[in-house]
Amino acid sequence: MPQGLEPGIGLMSLLDRFIEDTALHMGLGHRARNLVDVLVDYIRGLPGGIHGLRRRFDAAGLGSRFPGDERPSRLLASQLECVIGREELAVLARRAAFPTGMFAVVASDLLPGLLDVLEQEARSAQTPHPVKQVAPRSPTLRLVRGTAARGLLWVMVAGVLLCLTGWIHQKTRVSTGAAPTYADQQHPPRLSLVNSGGVIDVRGRLPGEADRRRVWSALVAQYGQGGVTGDILRDPQAQAPRWLDRLVTLAPVLRHPGLSLSFTGDALHVDMTRLPEGDRIAVSNTLRRAFGHLQVSGLWDAGRIALAQLPAQPEPHALVAALNQGKVGFEHKSPVLRADGRDMLRASAQAILAAGPGVRLEVGGHTDSLGAAETNLQLSQQRADVVVAELQALGVPASALEPRGYGEEHPVADNRLESGRDRNRRIEYSVLQ
Repeated sequence: MPQGLEPGIGLMSLLDRFIEDTALHMGLGHRARNLVDVLVDYIRGLPGGIHGLRRRFDAAGLGSRFPGDERPSRLLASQLECVIGREELAVLARRAAFPTGMFAVVASDLLPGLLDVLEQEARSAQTPHPVKQVAPRSPTLRLVRGTAARGLLWVMVAGVLLCLTGWIHQKTRVSTGAAPTYADQQHPPRLSLVNSGGVIDVRGRLPGEADRRRVWSALVAQYGQGGVTGDILRDPQAQAPRWLDRLVTLAPVLRHPGLSLSFTGDALHVDMTRLPEGDRIAVSNTLRRAFGHLQVSGLWDAGRIALAQLPAQPEPHALVAALNQGKVGFEHKSPVLRADGRDMLRASAQAILAAGPGVRLEVGGHTDSLGAAETNLQLSQQRADVVVAELQALGVPASALEPRGYGEEHPVADNRLESGRDRNRRIEYSVLQ
């Protein structure tokens, strides 16, 4: 350990670097620290710590997969689930604020490196640290320092008395202001808009009168005074909505009878099941562009429509054709699913389950050609793993799915164009014999 460095400081820097690398290379951002903290707490909470985790691998029949000196080529998310247990894994995922499947995939990738950090911590804690020898002080020096200390003590006493006097004065003053508002008492803004027979019913809670008037005025300007009903309450404890400006400009999109938008905090749920199929995709594209910064669910695309048109028990090749019309969205250069990606996987899981127990599918991950080929191959495998883990969490048997990453090997469009790269970044299903 470097001279003058307290025990644990060097390791903390190493752990921080590990978290920063995770945030950067896996595209997790600030969520990386929370996930790593949950894993560290779990490992340290086991009897025996790392040795306790090794015993869990042994008990699950996966001792050879433990990330030790002879590291396996890859630890699968399904293997980590066997070690930790499905219920306990779900608890850890909730603590980290991740979907269970995504948590399992990311945790299985991080575990070898994280164990390295924790092992270094254990070795550092066992290393004795030299204690500096303090030379005896001379009587003259002790006298001078003692006098200075007594003087400092009187200064501190005087300071405490002044602070105490000021505190008493503040407590005895009569307050004429309003009670303070605390940030932890705030709650998300809410707003629902439903087109019922051409009349827009709007209800919710927004923080300011100006916000309430902006929404109401925009709707009345578009649909007339008689075309808007409901009430928007002013709630000072509601947080500022991040979607208000774009909603005001998108008032015309509500002209479709049966369309329903429901905002809660940074989430938007859309119900367009009563819209004609042709309108669903157009409205979805508009909302996806406008509210891509939110967690959006309920949007439609060609894949959702194709899945909805499948028979009650589709045959495997028809199922795959419908699945491949959908788009599973991920964050940029990251295995983290976007909200609309999880929405698509819920519909996909229902269709796969409807096909029956004999269906076996390969889930292929593909990327564009930007970046290093090795990095793209790893990313494609991580994305395939995430999709399989999410589908399993939705009830699809593990035996029905096999993840495989192809990287940039099989493009379906021109990587020189952004539109082509977008098509190449995909999840592609195929039937396994």
